[in-house]
Amino acid sequence: MAAGGEPYDIGEPELGGELPQPPPAWSESAQVIAAVLWPSFLASALATMLFFAFVDPAMVHEATTPPLEVSRMTGYAIGFFFFWFVTALSSAVSVYLLRTRPRGTSN
Repeated sequence: MAAGGEPYDIGEPELGGELPQPPPAWSESAQVIAAVLWPSFLASALATMLFFAFVDPAMVHEATTPPLEVSRMTGYAIGFFFFWFVTALSSAVSVYLLRTRPRGTSN
């Protein structure tokens, strides 16, 4: 019941005229960029977790010449972006190979 004892009106909601327009479709290049970057982002996140489960980024200075002093957060960031670059490159090569296959082949 509404204030004053009146029942609620559950009719059609007023939309104020026209329905909202759906968002515009993505261009083909935007779809390719998204198809490369999103899966590579997820794969790099997984690779970063697995790699740094065994490697302490604060100990990088022991493996470099000259020794580099980096904080753990900097080490994690460098590792993540390295893995993202590698996995994005892999995804980009896959997209390139799929787009340049000879026409008329189904597989």
